[in-house]
Amino acid sequence: MTGEMCRIYGCFGTKADPAALDAARDAQLSGGPDRQHRVRGENWVLGCNRLSVQDPAHGGQPFSNRDGSVHSVFNGEIYNFRAIREELAGHGVHVEGDSDGSVLVPYYELHGDRFVERLEGMFAIAIVDLRSGPRLKLWCDPLAVKSVYYAVSADGIVFSSELRGLTPLLSTPPTTDPYAVDAYMNWQCLPHGTTWYAGVSSLGPGEGLTFGGGPAGARHTRIAPAQADGPAADGPAADGPGTPDGLRGLLAREVARMSLQSAPVAVQVSGGLDSSLLATLLARRRDDVTGFHVRHEGDHTSDEYVFAREAAAHARIPLEVVEVRERDLPDQIPAMVTALGTPNATPHALSAFALFREISDSGFRVCFVGDGADEQFGGYRRYSTALAAPDDAWADRYLDRLSLVPEAHYRTLYTPEYREFIDSGTSSRQRSLELLNRRGPSRLEQILAFDRLHKLPGLNLRKLDHLSMAHAVECRVPYCQSSVTRFAQRTPDALKVDGADRKRILWDSGAGLAPPAVLGRQKQPFTFPVSAFMAHGTTLWDFAVSVLTGSRLCSSGMLSETAVRSAIAEHRAGKDHARLLWGLMVLELSLP
Repeated sequence: MTGEMCRIYGCFGTKADPAALDAARDAQLSGGPDRQHRVRGENWVLGCNRLSVQDPAHGGQPFSNRDGSVHSVFNGEIYNFRAIREELAGHGVHVEGDSDGSVLVPYYELHGDRFVERLEGMFAIAIVDLRSGPRLKLWCDPLAVKSVYYAVSADGIVFSSELRGLTPLLSTPPTTDPYAVDAYMNWQCLPHGTTWYAGVSSLGPGEGLTFGGGPAGARHTRIAPAQADGPAADGPAADGPGTPDGLRGLLAREVARMSLQSAPVAVQVSGGLDSSLLATLLARRRDDVTGFHVRHEGDHTSDEYVFAREAAAHARIPLEVVEVRERDLPDQIPAMVTALGTPNATPHALSAFALFREISDSGFRVCFVGDGADEQFGGYRRYSTALAAPDDAWADRYLDRLSLVPEAHYRTLYTPEYREFIDSGTSSRQRSLELLNRRGPSRLEQILAFDRLHKLPGLNLRKLDHLSMAHAVECRVPYCQSSVTRFAQRTPDALKVDGADRKRILWDSGAGLAPPAVLGRQKQPFTFPVSAFMAHGTTLWDFAVSVLTGSRLCSSGMLSETAVRSAIAEHRAGKDHARLLWGLMVLELSLP
């Protein structure tokens, strides 16, 4: 199977300057180092930087039909492309090679916009259709595993896989969105639909956009997720019953069809259940799987190496250990922030950055990760807490668990002027409350839907996409497949969260796939021990204080210099503000 993990960019309705197009291409070279190409017409351009995993002779982008009336660029993986190719053959359409991306243009011609509902995988797709009224169309997969940023103006529309690839295409320099800081404090990231810049957005999960120019501008649509009984489904044609055996079989089938390329495969082995299952399932399919585990210099209670070693031994794969060292942090953190392109306050982003760098240096281009399992099957402690809450205040308390610090605390960091500005409009907390309070079949499914569609894409999946592609590594996430989402939604609540018992169906499905040491342990998130590294007098402490001294966030009038200095002083005196100071440091370094 050809991996089409790429970086894409383009414009429609405007004549882009060649130098700007080159800048957009060059800003994203790390995610597509193998081949760079673009196609252009009157007032439109589609460009692609390609990362080839297999079959480089086919799947070259951009894709075009024979008469040049439809063109496409694509970032991602379509796992049911062979079934699509067979369907196309039944209509007399022959597709050369073994490339997933090569089926997209003929499939679009066959089904129109509905073609995207039949795709199983992760993707960001752009199509220019010159028939019966030229238009640009963008789509993002149902969980927004792959990112696409865009900006609409009187001049037309521009788009890119990364924000730094978009800014060269803008006709006028962008201005910083003053709401971005409030969004970051509330979400620990900038959620989909928001960026650092006013007027620059990103597609959300399962979102499509059509732009034809003129007064109608951009029209947004929703993608119906691919159905297991659809005509183009292969692999898990039936998702199986909502039982541990059904889930085990589903994951085995998903891993099988996601691991068909000839290139060797890496898998992140954290020492937890989710990655342990993937390691064993991969090793049962292939004999060229290597596990990678991140450790942090020093002795830490969060160290999971013993469990990672057990998981790798159970899967019978070698385990490579990556160490994050204190002396490297002043160099690694700015590089991580640059690779992210958008601020992310989770300290384990640094661990992920080190992980993907080592995977790339070891010669791997494909890595499987266990992200998404907790959001699908209720693995976090906050789910139990929210379900047990007896009053209507649970939603605010739940969101406080997702914020950098609780809302009452982060608002004390704002200047009076910035608080007044936020309160004069709609705060990020108000918007997230509206999303969380959308009715669902149960409170649990209401919470899980919020996490799947908002927290997971904006915080975890954006981090994975940007940090892996910064090192030319294709990151695959089996737990984020549409079939797994459908299975999770059909699974009874009691098999996901029952009091303090969480993610039970996944734990039960792990029998035989994970070693007893892993199956018998308490859940622990993949993390970076920021409190230990941020102790007064350490390298990280000195670096963070130097970044926050003379802060642009303070000089801009958004954050109070007095409040930031107070947080530093309190941490120095023994009150743990490590997560807060880390988050402020990342935000400061991320400022445009």
